[in-house]
Amino acid sequence: MDVKIKRILLLLLLVSLGAYTQEIFKIEGKVVSAADNLPIPGVSVIISGTVKGTSTDFDGNFSLKVKKGEALVFSNLGYVTKSVTISNGNKLNIVLNEDNNVLDEIVIVGYGTQKKSHLTGAISKVKNEKLDQIAVSRVDDALVGQVSGVNIQATEGEAGSAPTIRIRGVGSITGNSGPLIVVDGVVVDEDFLGSLDMNDVESFEVLKDAASGAIYGSRGGNGVIMITTKTGKEGETKFSYATYAGFKEARKSDAYYTSVKDAALAELNYTYTLTDKTRYKLLIGDQTNWQDVIFDGGNIINHSFSARGGNERVKYSAGLNYLHDEGVLLTDDFKKYSFNGNVEVKINKRLSVGARFNPSFTERRRFDGSTHDILRQPSWLPVYLTEENIKFVNRFRDNGKYADAKVGDYAVQRMFDDYDLIRGTPDNDFDNDGQIEGTDISNTSNTNPAAKILERDRREFKLKLFGSVYGKYKITDDLHFRTAVSGDYQRTRGSRYQGVKSNRNGASASRLDSTYQTSYHLVLDNMLTYNKTIKDHEISAVLGTSAEKTKLQFESIQGSVFKDDTKQFISAAESITDRNEFEFENTLLSFFTRVNYAYNNKYLASFSFRRDGSSVFGPNKKYGNFLAFSAGWNVHNEDFLKGNKIINRLKFRVSYGVTGNNDFRTGNRLVDNYPYLAILDNTTTGVSGGSQTLVVNPLNIANPDLQWERQVEFNPGVDFTFFNNFISGSVDYYSRKSDQLLLNNPISTTTGFSNALVNIGEVENSGIEVELRTRNISNDKFKWSTTFIGSKNKNTLNDFADSNGQIH
Repeated sequence: MDVKIKRILLLLLLVSLGAYTQEIFKIEGKVVSAADNLPIPGVSVIISGTVKGTSTDFDGNFSLKVKKGEALVFSNLGYVTKSVTISNGNKLNIVLNEDNNVLDEIVIVGYGTQKKSHLTGAISKVKNEKLDQIAVSRVDDALVGQVSGVNIQATEGEAGSAPTIRIRGVGSITGNSGPLIVVDGVVVDEDFLGSLDMNDVESFEVLKDAASGAIYGSRGGNGVIMITTKTGKEGETKFSYATYAGFKEARKSDAYYTSVKDAALAELNYTYTLTDKTRYKLLIGDQTNWQDVIFDGGNIINHSFSARGGNERVKYSAGLNYLHDEGVLLTDDFKKYSFNGNVEVKINKRLSVGARFNPSFTERRRFDGSTHDILRQPSWLPVYLTEENIKFVNRFRDNGKYADAKVGDYAVQRMFDDYDLIRGTPDNDFDNDGQIEGTDISNTSNTNPAAKILERDRREFKLKLFGSVYGKYKITDDLHFRTAVSGDYQRTRGSRYQGVKSNRNGASASRLDSTYQTSYHLVLDNMLTYNKTIKDHEISAVLGTSAEKTKLQFESIQGSVFKDDTKQFISAAESITDRNEFEFENTLLSFFTRVNYAYNNKYLASFSFRRDGSSVFGPNKKYGNFLAFSAGWNVHNEDFLKGNKIINRLKFRVSYGVTGNNDFRTGNRLVDNYPYLAILDNTTTGVSGGSQTLVVNPLNIANPDLQWERQVEFNPGVDFTFFNNFISGSVDYYSRKSDQLLLNNPISTTTGFSNALVNIGEVENSGIEVELRTRNISNDKFKWSTTFIGSKNKNTLNDFADSNGQIH
């Protein structure tokens, strides 16, 4: 009986093993593109619901062990993902369709959008796929190293400070050379980027050539950075929380530090003896690395929370952000609190309305001093007096200035002078000239360098309110109208207190500067957009007007001489030593249009025109015209390249455009906003009737012929994608001439001035830009890509008024 049972069980086991063996089999196949029937290498082939899989080779072939009934998922960047259920062991022939959402990606351009394949200008797009993982306090810092031809440098080094951004070199001398910043279609100032949270940013578009920037006319001469924020999408509300924390420190150099012991050893090796000064420094014993003092490092922490969702009628998005960046410099500190919300409601099939609101508050304590002054300090000087080094303090120096020195006070170089090395005490003997004898080691009479920083308190509090309301109306299927009212309000309060101990002159040099500034910026945009496809012809056009007004009010007051540091406000000052107050406003009225044309996805053309009228310039040159032309050729769509195994996309393009710059900075903000008028100032002191009185004095000479700085640029380029989207990139050559630059040209002093502002300078920038990107591996579990960017720019000063020939 037992033998029979064993035989039955054995038979059942063999049958099960056979069935199991039959379920697992090796399947082979090939993956090709639906567009040209060419093999696609690097396609991810994954068994659905598992991490098991493989990828296609260079010829598109693959092999994999599977079970009957399992599903294989085929995916590759640039193609629509496809799933196939396995029913037998026959060879699979998989055809993947191109994903038009990837290959014909939509790019944000001035006052509209455009297919990437139809671009004829030099525009680089950077998606926020990983940028929000970079620990920076400003969104523009995250663009470092992302786009060729864009140079971003942290010139101040303080937390929260705006970096210096240059696109294709410096194109102005007295004007602003930074790019125009546009957020969700609205022009903002560069400081606005300090209030944005990277988790709310969808993408960046950088308009580098004049043909792309000409739609912004008098403000597009230095390039344009366009930022698109995230919006709600149809579906359930998605909640997201992101945070990061880290520590920041500055790179230090041994070149800025030499210990007293090392200096003594070098001196001994060279002269075989030590000077009295070196022996005295060794006695003091302190070894201060002033880099450690000034670059104290700090923590950075960020919290972001968002909720996004919607349905067919309503889409919404809201985000909260808190950031605290302690920077790397002594006293450096930056805090930001912000909210970003937007909503869009579809009233009916034709009408939609929306709104956006972005309030923020930043608090910043600034580093107030010079890093150079600290880094040049000798290592023997301690920061504070201690029980060990106070015995070297000469209390008889400078008429007993340091007689009350105590532990915890700031150490000053002069207090260690005149030390008697023989007796081992500070010298109090006077020579025949009435001077104390002894060994001196100081090289400055200034106060302690750390005191210059720690005993100053420079703060900035900034409230920003940004909002916009818009409406979109679908006149026909091809013609849309959009109107929007946008505005931002800023209120900034600043204070700079220089304490009693921050200067060697003590209380007499103490001072408080208090500033208060408010500004608002209003924008009204109206725009018609037309899009039409007629067989092989694609036409898109935009026609619009824009009106802007900016007003700023500024006031400051300065109080001097404080008895102590307990009352750091103006009323505690012994005297009011300075007052200043001014306001200005400027307006801009613009008309613009752009027409894009594409034939059979092969031949592309674009034309744009803008006319700007600005209150900044005089009646003779109040309006400026800015136009641009560009063309492109999608060579890969030609019949002679169909079936090519190497070239996926190849586009040649060329552009020519004229842009301008109306933001120049002479050092006087009133002159910058009213340069064509003679500005009168009443801060000059004159004598009338034997007594002093304030008199009116002109600050500049009126010039009604002042006009825009102009940039004229020529830019041929090529975009390419090779080996089934494995390699993509672009190469651009550009030549940009900036003329009519506003310079202070020397004039006859009989006018009462030594120079006057005129349009006379000329600067030229030319260079080459290269962007190269590879998609090495891309599947559901692992992605690996590489990016190479490079650029070379040559900046030539062609005309510098009467200084020609003196500058090379």
